[in-house]
Amino acid sequence: MDIRSQHAGIYCRDIKESVTFYENVFGFELLFESLAMEGDKPLKMAWMRHPQGIIVELLEQEDKAPLEATACSLNHLAFRVPDMDAAVAHLVECGVEIEAGPFDPPLDFDRPCDLEGEVFETCSERGLNMRICFFRGPGNERFEIVQDNISGL
Repeated sequence: MDIRSQHAGIYCRDIKESVTFYENVFGFELLFESLAMEGDKPLKMAWMRHPQGIIVELLEQEDKAPLEATACSLNHLAFRVPDMDAAVAHLVECGVEIEAGPFDPPLDFDRPCDLEGEVFETCSERGLNMRICFFRGPGNERFEIVQDNISGL
């Protein structure tokens, strides 16, 4: 099967608040908003694109049960950043509370791997050096930022 990333759909509590968050914090642009139906329930949608090509579809229902259900399955959405300190400073400037980090997680591979450029920007056969940080969006969705261009393992 030939697959590529198309978009991530994310339930939110308040679509206007989430659109503003994605614009101000991440630099996404609003492509369009739409009203649809999910089964018999009205569904607000906002499609957003980041200059780097990431597409997210924000979804808001009057019934917040699907939002609560996704908390049991979606752990986080991760974005790569070139400079962790600058990214964290930007988040703090935007009023985002840091949940955890930044910290350097140990990430050793269970076999020799050469994933440089495919999954991680810089890695070795044994593992990689990286810094990560977690924070929450306005709908309590969890985000991770990853700086994986650190060499020296």
